[in-house]
Amino acid sequence: MLVRIRPEDAEIGMFVHGFDGSWFDHPFWRRNFRLETSEQLLRIRNSAIEALVIDRSRSVVADAASVSQDNGNASPVALIEDEPAPRRQPISFGPPPSTEREELRRRPGYGPECRRAKRAIERSKQAVATMFEDARLGRAVEARRMVPLARAIGQSIERDARALINLVRLKEKDEYTYLHSVAVAALMMNFGRHLGLEDPVIEDLGVAGLLHDVGKVAVAEDILNKPGGLSDGEMRSVRGHPLAGHRLLENSSGVPEAALEVCLRHHEKMDGAGYPGGLRGEALSLFARMGAICDVYDAVTSDRPYKRRWTPCEALTEMQGWDGHFDPALLDRFADSLGIYPVGTLVRLSTGELGIVMGSDGDAYENVVVRAFFDCETLMECEPRDRPIAPSAENPRIVGRDSPTFWRFPDWDATRLRVMAAKPA
Repeated sequence: MLVRIRPEDAEIGMFVHGFDGSWFDHPFWRRNFRLETSEQLLRIRNSAIEALVIDRSRSVVADAASVSQDNGNASPVALIEDEPAPRRQPISFGPPPSTEREELRRRPGYGPECRRAKRAIERSKQAVATMFEDARLGRAVEARRMVPLARAIGQSIERDARALINLVRLKEKDEYTYLHSVAVAALMMNFGRHLGLEDPVIEDLGVAGLLHDVGKVAVAEDILNKPGGLSDGEMRSVRGHPLAGHRLLENSSGVPEAALEVCLRHHEKMDGAGYPGGLRGEALSLFARMGAICDVYDAVTSDRPYKRRWTPCEALTEMQGWDGHFDPALLDRFADSLGIYPVGTLVRLSTGELGIVMGSDGDAYENVVVRAFFDCETLMECEPRDRPIAPSAENPRIVGRDSPTFWRFPDWDATRLRVMAAKPA
């Protein structure tokens, strides 16, 4: 028996069959799971979902159907038999209690989930290191060993994506090779969730991230870690790693097609200037284009022997300017998946203002600094004011990117430059 309830009526022990509303509104990458922690309840109540669909037969609470009846202010529960009930109009349930809001503010990715994320990262790093060593010794890659690791990464992302993604980004130089694979796995899974891909596909993308650089076992470590420029011969060696990795994975059992594709194509470019195949545009699969974005983003936001890491905002700003390298629309979706936008992006705020992204802030540069300058209600510019906004902030928060054309700015480029050059209040 399925029952539809409001987010505020959710209880630990209920089995979530699905969500009403858009995939982008709900804070979990899985569609079916049992509520087990207070953190999950907080995230549900703080999300934009309209309602949850609960499977009473798989729940371990007294009676999911009685929840709304016990609450005098709640709406009647809509039962679902063979056909789903019609979608209801959005309901405003109000903000969570102040104590819950404060808890959420204190933990935008650095709360209890950090301990679990660290364990998942460490296990995955060790497994990738072992896989690389086995490959160097000529042993077949055991892809099935990557599946539970990808699943653990996915579960951590489900609980708090920012915790794991921020932690894995802060890697030491001497562990880059292995943690880069873990980071790409996390980014691919988080990206897949925001694209609305199915759970099995998202899991395959996690495995793909863990395996995508296995071909680097064919490249000497002194070349991989060289602080200066590479000679022509060294560059040829590095450029051979996608083919070398693909051959290794082809000769191993249980490797998902997504992993084969990402391993071979993550250095291809949309304009055909990449390698090893020089494919361009639509000849590149969705997985290949996702892999190229996630691979480069983690590389440039990590400390390397030859350069300091960029902040997430710096990275996305630079990547946006590399014409022909990435799928532009997909790069925008990737930025949306992280809640971080390139400098100069027009965004709408929950305060009813429009603002321009100015850069990043915070201990791990996870906050986005937005210069609010336009009131959407009065349709007039207001005094520019800089607002540092955490990705998990409740208010003000970034609602999403917006269109200069929609707001009919007479000369958007001139307006943007003027606002960005202004002295904020």
